[in-house]
Order: sequence, then structure tokens, then C-alpha cells
Amino acid sequence: MARADIAIATTAPANRAVPPYEKLRAAGIRVTAGNDGIRDTWSPYGNADMLQRAMLMGLKYRWRQDRELDQALHAITRGGAEVMGLADYGLAEGCQADLVLLDARVPAEAIVEPPRDRTVFKAGILVADRGECLF
Repeated sequence: MARADIAIATTAPANRAVPPYEKLRAAGIRVTAGNDGIRDTWSPYGNADMLQRAMLMGLKYRWRQDRELDQALHAITRGGAEVMGLADYGLAEGCQADLVLLDARVPAEAIVEPPRDRTVFKAGILVADRGECLF
């Protein structure tokens, strides 16, 4: 799969098998998490909140330690950028400037207890401030 440049996406569904995340990453296969439906006919669960998706991944994969939860963070951030082939992703000069700021001491805390008051920038423009949508 890695040689064929095939990537894998998961929603980490509670009632279905999930791809073996760690084995796939170890084999050089790009893995991401996503929300394929928001309260659709397949499932009423989903609200497009990627931190919630990371939490669901942690629960499904039984990740408990911070280093394990970092995998969920990777899946909802850099993993998605890798799968989509985004060259200008990240926190560096020249990048797209899409980012979410939240009050958490460590990444794992943001996953297991997602803060509601987020500040969101899209292409460098403030679109939500402390949880309030500005548009």
C-alpha cells in the first residue's frame, strides 16, 4: 500500500472494525481521521469537531497514554494534510495560517477534555473567538 501511495482514512466508528493505525503508520502508509457524515442516515453521531473525532479514536483504539493520544492528534492534523497532499501545512512562514487556539496544558488534555472556547483562524482571518462564530 505504501509503494502504491494508498492512504487510509477512518472515522473510528464504535460498532465497526478500524484500520490498524500503528501498523499502517509503521509501514509508511499515510493515515487520517475524518467525519464522513454529520447526523446522516448512517449514524446520528458526528458534528464535524475534529477534537471529538480524536477522542473517539482514542476510545476505539484504547489509547490511554499521552504518547498514544498524540497519534490521534496526528490523525486529525498532519495526517489529514499528508493524505490531501497539502504542501503549505503547518506552523511555519508561508503556510496557510489555518489554526485553532485552545486552552490546554498538553495535547492529550485537548483530546480527552476538549475545550469549548476555541479561537479559530482560517487563512489568517479570525473566524471564531473564544467559541463564538464571527460570521
